[in-house]
Amino acid sequence: MKAFFEKCRGGGIAFQGWELVIMRAAFSWLLWRSLPTDIPYGHQPVPNGLGSLLDLTFLADTGLFAYLRIIYGGALVLFTAGWVPFISLGYAAVLITMAGGLENSQGAIGHHLQLVCMVALSQWAAYLSLLRRGEVVWLPPSHESHQRATNWAILVIVASYVTSACVKLIASGGLWVIQLPDISLQLIKTHANVYYDTLIPQSGWIATQLPHFIAAHPNLTRLFFAPGLLLELFAFLALFGRRQAMLFGLGLLSMHLLVRWVMNLSFGAHEWLLVIYLVNVPYFAWLGIKRLLVAHAEPQ
Repeated sequence: MKAFFEKCRGGGIAFQGWELVIMRAAFSWLLWRSLPTDIPYGHQPVPNGLGSLLDLTFLADTGLFAYLRIIYGGALVLFTAGWVPFISLGYAAVLITMAGGLENSQGAIGHHLQLVCMVALSQWAAYLSLLRRGEVVWLPPSHESHQRATNWAILVIVASYVTSACVKLIASGGLWVIQLPDISLQLIKTHANVYYDTLIPQSGWIATQLPHFIAAHPNLTRLFFAPGLLLELFAFLALFGRRQAMLFGLGLLSMHLLVRWVMNLSFGAHEWLLVIYLVNVPYFAWLGIKRLLVAHAEPQ
């Protein structure tokens, strides 16, 4: 438990400099991909998030938003290079959070931008904390500072999954696993929504037969889906090292792909965040190549 709280206080995985550059580049790409090209919302009838504090409808001005988006791209380039994250990442984090707040002020709440915004804001907060330590933020911060921001991002990702598991258990009165077979009704609803959105009949096995299969085999359904809850509930173990992070990242990624396949629900940004910060493919590819080179270099 002591080790866990050490991780939460800003310790965490010791990344190399090139890893941090790749992570910033990949996250910048995700931020660019996540920001819409235009904002179609001229009103915010049900203010939510930043929309509860500000009138965000100015983002619907096509000309203005085009300029804001160009600056956004430049800010992401600076952030990738590690320069002035206090300003570059701060601008990007605020703009995408405002866009998400306006979208969620239309009367329905979406989740596709939620974790991306939280990760951006958490890293910005980590760089802001440098001010208290007196570090110069106008120049590239130290390696330690970039690492601190990355570990805060990982902490937020992990916490979001633990929170998701806790909400499932609290909302269901601890009966989430027992109630899992009811997912068959959700499947029917989901595929009906797809039909009414597209007018394309959902005729595949998943849409027509799987709901009946789930209802007919409740224990098999519980056995199949319950591991996802455990992965979310114990996701904090990913904070204890690279391998733990990779294993939980792959497990949670598999859970998302299963949800995408079964329920036609996509959490693309969440999946990319897992790949970037937990799975960390570049590091394990580098480690594998390094070990191969060492093995070949050893005398036979």
